[in-house]
Amino acid sequence: MIRKLLSFVLLSALPLFATQYNPTVLELEAKLFPKIILLNDDIDKKVKNLQIFIISKKIDFDTAYELQKSIEFYYPHTLMGKKIFIHVQEFEKFTILPDALIVLYHDKKTLQEIALWANTHKVVTLGYDPYYMDYGILGSLYIGKSTKPYLNKEMIQKYNFTFNPYLLELSKFK
Repeated sequence: MIRKLLSFVLLSALPLFATQYNPTVLELEAKLFPKIILLNDDIDKKVKNLQIFIISKKIDFDTAYELQKSIEFYYPHTLMGKKIFIHVQEFEKFTILPDALIVLYHDKKTLQEIALWANTHKVVTLGYDPYYMDYGILGSLYIGKSTKPYLNKEMIQKYNFTFNPYLLELSKFK
């Protein structure tokens, strides 16, 4: 009986540890992140099928799948002539080398690991929250009076990422 009670309490409390996400922010990211990714010159010129991975902890997989559905809703077939494939997984070894990662909530150490791996493999990373750029993520969205891409100038220069001049002109920089 005590085991059942303890199990019930633990399972009931599990959702309390999930991160809260703003649905409006997720909706904007679903619309804008694929376009931002395609403004990377390497992806635009070399990739036929765009492989985007949403990197999430298991506890946030529901949010990751909602983001996946939103991206697929806005871009059901192709975007700028490229077919988009969205994958949801935890950060681990990849069976397919991603073109881009959309990163949901992770602790500081994991954000640094994700950014280091992605930057050294020239994989574009976009984070749910702009503060992720403090740990090496390349970009996010700035939401204020207007919504703008927010780019990590230091990481772009350090790892030689090249983006369309239009994106650089439009963006705010960290």
